[in-house]
Amino acid sequence: MVARLVSYRALDAASNMAVDEAMLDAHLEGRTPPTLRLYGWSPPAVSIGYGQKLEEDFVRRCRQEGIDIVRRPTGGRAVLHMNELTYAFVGTAGSEGFLEDSIIGAYRQICQGIIEALHSLGVEVEVGTSQKSYRDYSDCFQATTTADLHIGGRKMVGSAQLRRGRGVLQHGSILLDQDQDLLPRLLSGDGSSRGKAARHANLFEILDREVAIADLEEAMKSGFEKSFGFELVESRLTQGELDLVESYKSKYLVSND
Repeated sequence: MVARLVSYRALDAASNMAVDEAMLDAHLEGRTPPTLRLYGWSPPAVSIGYGQKLEEDFVRRCRQEGIDIVRRPTGGRAVLHMNELTYAFVGTAGSEGFLEDSIIGAYRQICQGIIEALHSLGVEVEVGTSQKSYRDYSDCFQATTTADLHIGGRKMVGSAQLRRGRGVLQHGSILLDQDQDLLPRLLSGDGSSRGKAARHANLFEILDREVAIADLEEAMKSGFEKSFGFELVESRLTQGELDLVESYKSKYLVSND
């Protein structure tokens, strides 16, 4: 089977979420193959979960820092998209596809591609375990679930999933070199972690070196190919997907009010 790789590009927050949803709907309609997309955020942004409450003070602090805000189509808690790599994967579950029917099963399948990618870079991560207190936090990287990957108890990759019929969208954040203090400070107005244990794991810190985006993309491509047994062929979004992006984008814009 041949799948599609949409290569790295940095977009604004609303466009990124609109693209992910457009990819899911196009795949559901049978117009596109399974797809792995890699992307960044320009300007930096915080995405919040579909059902997460948005505090006025948090919005104000983000605006002051020049950080956009967007509500994801998926659940989960707040994620800072700065000095990280975001991925989105779209496929089909059940007898019509290759992903498992169960949500946890599909999470593990998709995360295995990331595990293989990080392994090729010299980093060994593990799948997290569910914590009942997860919903008590506003910050995605303060707790782990079965959708997350961690190293030595510190979370490096957080993911969330959306299903429409048999269609599956999973997207997530791989932290590269992110400030330990910034998101906690945006959320609480204080949140300094200085003198405390590190909140999360950064890939570049673990490796003690930086990795170029092109090399990260190649690692992700190889990791997913190895995990799923398909070939990823680089391709652009279709015109149909781009049309959907234009129609979806407005609903992801968060007002300054």
